[in-house]
Amino acid sequence: MVTQQDINAFSSLKKMYENIYVIVSPPRCSSTAFSRVFWEQPSIRYYSHEPFEVTYFEDSTLNEVIEKLEHPLDLLPIKSSETSKQSSGLVIKEMPYQVGSNFDLLISLTVHPIMFLIRDPRLNIHSRITKKIEAEQDPRFPLVETGWELISHQVRYCQERSIPYFIIDSVDFRTCPSDVFSKIFEQLHLPFSTEMLSWRATPNVNLDNLGGHHSHLYTRVLESTGIEPAEERIPKLEEIPEDNGFRDHVIKCMEIYNNLRLEAKKNGCVVIS
Repeated sequence: MVTQQDINAFSSLKKMYENIYVIVSPPRCSSTAFSRVFWEQPSIRYYSHEPFEVTYFEDSTLNEVIEKLEHPLDLLPIKSSETSKQSSGLVIKEMPYQVGSNFDLLISLTVHPIMFLIRDPRLNIHSRITKKIEAEQDPRFPLVETGWELISHQVRYCQERSIPYFIIDSVDFRTCPSDVFSKIFEQLHLPFSTEMLSWRATPNVNLDNLGGHHSHLYTRVLESTGIEPAEERIPKLEEIPEDNGFRDHVIKCMEIYNNLRLEAKKNGCVVIS
């Protein structure tokens, strides 16, 4: 239950940073790579990686979320671009199911459009199942963790309250990064340079909040030196396991995915190449 004390604490967080930007994405939608571009923006010095993760997986309180937001990753020693020590912009990246009922608290931190990332559900769900198997974890995770039903509700929440947002498809920003990111940063009123699309590999950076349980998910992006093109083959529906209802769920998620793209285009809130 959110208390007035929690609301006050989140309100105080806004005073710590010059600007706060919020990214919300289902798992395996290239959201960490997307965030990585923001690391190179000169006015952004801090990054908070899924601060609500501990509330979902460890039943932690919002006090721990606040502590994580008060002590984000300092990008100054990492980034390639020159950034003043006085810069204090913060980027927060979160998953729909991890923030859950605290979505309103998360988006209360920013006055800028919420950035929702999406990806063909056949790709992101199949990828998550594969990663679970690689880590010798149970691949039959709860369907809520695909993020699709919740991100649909969260977009609707923004629509109903006239909260600005835009939607970016992973394929679009990975295929045409310069075109897409120039539009994104223009809408955020931030300078953009193509130099922000490349960076130094940072394999020693720790983004995991769960004692190494999820470290394997970030190896590729932390060892990368720039945005990689979207060349993954889209799995056939028959390749999605029927176990746990995944195949039927993917069909439902495909409908959500297509509707999100159509609605966003109609309302002028989508960034696509």
